[in-house]
Amino acid sequence: MKTIEERAKEYANILGATLFMDSPEEDIIYRDDLARAYASAAKEERAELTRWHDPKEDRPEPNHIVLTKWKYKDGSGEIISVGGFNGEEWDAHAIIVCPELFDIIGWREIHE
Repeated sequence: MKTIEERAKEYANILGATLFMDSPEEDIIYRDDLARAYASAAKEERAELTRWHDPKEDRPEPNHIVLTKWKYKDGSGEIISVGGFNGEEWDAHAIIVCPELFDIIGWREIHE
């Protein structure tokens, strides 16, 4: 898999080929700027798409399936499961989450 920087350079080279700059030096500067902008935007988008939301500050739409992250109240570990928020409480599919044993510590969108 190519890195974001490698894809950014390819994009800049493809797009830059359609532009006519006054000198080769201008062309290089323009392509470098274009690659940096592409990489910066891709990194920001990736960070947003993969960030864990704090359930105390932000909640998904009711009955919307998301990844949920649970922590054992005794601090012994974490579990990640598919689950959601039904408007009143959090749930996890495929595991039984007992409120006496676990605390919800995050949720994340599932992107197609």
